[in-house]
Amino acid sequence: MVEESVSMVITGIGFILVLGLMIESRIKLNRAIFEVQEQLDLLERGVEVVATVLQRLPELVPQFSINQSPLAQILEFFQGIQEPAEGSYHDNQLRDDTGRFVDGSEESEESTTP
Repeated sequence: MVEESVSMVITGIGFILVLGLMIESRIKLNRAIFEVQEQLDLLERGVEVVATVLQRLPELVPQFSINQSPLAQILEFFQGIQEPAEGSYHDNQLRDDTGRFVDGSEESEESTTP
């Protein structure tokens, strides 16, 4: 009789422990599901923001059209490099024989002193 009651107590304690472990695992599972649900909600909001930006992208991008080939502009640039520019720093019209800048409105100091 004592052995039967001891085995019943041990079985009862084992049953309570198993039941407690099952409840604990269910609580942990519910927490994990809740965390996953929060992450999915965050991901859904992010996808909504990206979708909104992608829908508005044609409004945000400036509209333009090219009337001529971009290659033609590049060729014109290189042709401009080959041709000497008018009025560039190579222009010697305002320099005298010594290389000084003169505009002709003022006399040089050397010519006014006797």
